[in-house]
Amino acid sequence: MKIRTVWLTGPLTLLLVSIFPGYLRGNTSPAAKQALDKLLLGKEVKALIQLPATKEGLSVYLRPAGNKRLDERGVDLGALSKWLKSRGVGVDANEWETVTDVRVDKDRVELHLGGGGEGRRGSKHAAKITPGYKRAGGSRVNFRFEREISDGDIDPQNFLKVMARIVDVSEIQNRIVAKDFPEEFKGAIASKMVKEGMSYQMVLMAFGEAEQKKVNGSDGGDFSETWYYLREGHRWVLTFSNGKLNKIQAF
Repeated sequence: MKIRTVWLTGPLTLLLVSIFPGYLRGNTSPAAKQALDKLLLGKEVKALIQLPATKEGLSVYLRPAGNKRLDERGVDLGALSKWLKSRGVGVDANEWETVTDVRVDKDRVELHLGGGGEGRRGSKHAAKITPGYKRAGGSRVNFRFEREISDGDIDPQNFLKVMARIVDVSEIQNRIVAKDFPEEFKGAIASKMVKEGMSYQMVLMAFGEAEQKKVNGSDGGDFSETWYYLREGHRWVLTFSNGKLNKIQAF
């Protein structure tokens, strides 16, 4: 007996989506999707790898084991190299870019960076008329679960771990942690300044990593730590005691 395959296209697909909202979305609820949008939209992440300047973007498979074409992150570097050479780079490695859209489908999550990338025709045209390899329009990452996605998969903390395979999510994580900080410290961090009483983590969020760190001992057994920064032509010396910033000097 010959089995006929029926493809669901056009009006039939729209009908199914209208009757069964989860047809393309899978088992994810509107509340979970809204939480993910709130977490990511408008936030900045740093690409840890070059991303192609196409709407197809980069596919990241969450279960790479057993597929020799995929590395431990779930990336096919051979295919990625091909697209980068033929269509250019949409987001460069170590480049910070804004999350402009998040789309949750039945078995994948699309993360759009800086616009989501150009179509093949647009990026091909840009490659012909623009020298160099960097293209405008951003890129996207397709996190492919290869199964139906649930609310747990797109829970903020769980999905940040997934994203961390390809992008630096430290800025987003810092925002989550900062929600519980006293208002005076939140304002200082937002202004990239430091205040006495800040913890190590707060100073890192405001100033970043120190250029030099020194542990100071004393005859009485008390220890302190000094961090050194060079910022905007000034030398900053920050001294911590008992885990809190207690002395700020700027020269």
